[in-house]
Amino acid sequence: MGKNLITTKPSIQTTLLVIMIAASSALSGAPKPRLDSLLNVLDQTINEEEQFNSSKQKQINYLSSQLNNKYLPNENKYHIYCDLYKAYNTYNFDSANVYIIKSAQLAQKMNKPMWIEESKIQLALINARSGMFADAIEILKSIDKSKFNDELLILYYNTFVETYIYHIEYLEGSPVEKLVLNRNAYRDSLLGNTPPDSYDYVVNYTIKCIEDQTHEQSEKMLFDYFSKLKPDTREYSVITSLIAYHYQSKGKTELQQEYLAMSAISDLKAAVKENNSLRLLAILLFEEGQLDRANRYIKQSLEDANFYHARLRNLQIAKVLPIIDKAYQTDREIHEQKLTRLLSLVSLLSVILMVVIYFAFKQMRKVSRARSEIMSINAKLNELNENLQRANDEQKRTNSSLAEANLIKEQYIGSFLELTTEYIDKFDSFKTMVNRKVLAGQKNDLLRLTADSEDSVRDLKKLYESFDKAFLTIYPDFVTELNKLLREDEQYPVTGKSLNQELRIFALIRLGITDSNKIATFLHYSLRTVYNYRSKVKSKAHHPDEKFEEHVKHICSLV
Repeated sequence: MGKNLITTKPSIQTTLLVIMIAASSALSGAPKPRLDSLLNVLDQTINEEEQFNSSKQKQINYLSSQLNNKYLPNENKYHIYCDLYKAYNTYNFDSANVYIIKSAQLAQKMNKPMWIEESKIQLALINARSGMFADAIEILKSIDKSKFNDELLILYYNTFVETYIYHIEYLEGSPVEKLVLNRNAYRDSLLGNTPPDSYDYVVNYTIKCIEDQTHEQSEKMLFDYFSKLKPDTREYSVITSLIAYHYQSKGKTELQQEYLAMSAISDLKAAVKENNSLRLLAILLFEEGQLDRANRYIKQSLEDANFYHARLRNLQIAKVLPIIDKAYQTDREIHEQKLTRLLSLVSLLSVILMVVIYFAFKQMRKVSRARSEIMSINAKLNELNENLQRANDEQKRTNSSLAEANLIKEQYIGSFLELTTEYIDKFDSFKTMVNRKVLAGQKNDLLRLTADSEDSVRDLKKLYESFDKAFLTIYPDFVTELNKLLREDEQYPVTGKSLNQELRIFALIRLGITDSNKIATFLHYSLRTVYNYRSKVKSKAHHPDEKFEEHVKHICSLV
């Protein structure tokens, strides 16, 4: 975190000792989805730290390589020194100190007053970060600010404010009222000379609002400015840390953690080693009982502080690290003890399981033998069932054939009785008429009557009609089913009332009369005519072979 904030909380050591006692009986707090997601990103960012450091080092190496030009003008060299100072400013204290001293010496050599004063201000800030607060204040007070432009005046007041903030942090737990008053006085001077929409104004004014509990002003200004920032920049890290401070003052710990995580991620990606957000986040997570993450984050903070070489951050971390690490180790020991007990229990259960498996195996062998016997019996039963099923199927087919035969018989008996009765009546009428004609001596009329063939034709036609009617009553779908055996362009029209000569032949075949002589006699056709019709219909079939008539025999079958 860029700005180091003073809070009214008791000393960290006291707080953590109290929290440790409470945490020993508490379960680890489960983070909310958004915070959990941010912490996962933070974990991944820590794992990828080397690539961010490498990128930072490449930038520094590029700047350093420009100094190898022995013909480089002093003014250009001065600006490179300043750029290197800025690059090292939050990355490595010793190197930043080297280059600010070099820039100050070069400004002195070139006799550039404003550059000299700017270098002094930066040197004061370096001293403040190293813990030499008195030296920093002395350097700042020795500077004559009367000829400063606006930019340099803002830097001057801002350095005063940061120096007092670092000093207040360093004296945490000690009386700091005078330091706070001095910081506030310089902050007011800074705000009076800074444009309201600038970064320095937003940072200092929102801290003032948070401390004065005017949350609405600080929240609006912070989020308005935050919306304009790019992630992974120093400004982004500072503003998100201030938003976290804002939520801390409102008692919204979860939101405070979220923005501290965002600030820490930004610091890591920008290779900022002079940071504070990760340390504060580690403390909050420790207070919630998340010891694993807290321990990881505080050790990462220590690595960054050691790399930076500024004693303030080392001192702050030194107060917290042993407590977190001890709690973490204690937690690990408890987990290891639980694991040992669990392993012992698992070992015991394994022995019991082996015994159970042994007896289960013996029982399984018995069951397997019994199963084999059952399977053998089942196979025999299945075979008997199949035989019985086949017998049942055969019986069903026989019953169906008998039922169909009975139906045909019933239908034909009815038709036969009807037709016979009709012919008996007709014959009786004819006999009566013949007797009458004989008695009357009307021999010629009898000859003419018996010679007339129209009655025979009419009777034959009536026979066909009776046959067609009876057959189509029994087999109404006969023609339709027969058509399925024929090619589409050779099919017969379905009338449902009568049959033609070809269909009548195959109707008799369906009834089981396959002998051509019998068919010819019944239908009063010649034997050749019957053969021709049978051949003609077969030629129309999809499969004109000897099986065609077999298929006809089963048309409209009940089976």
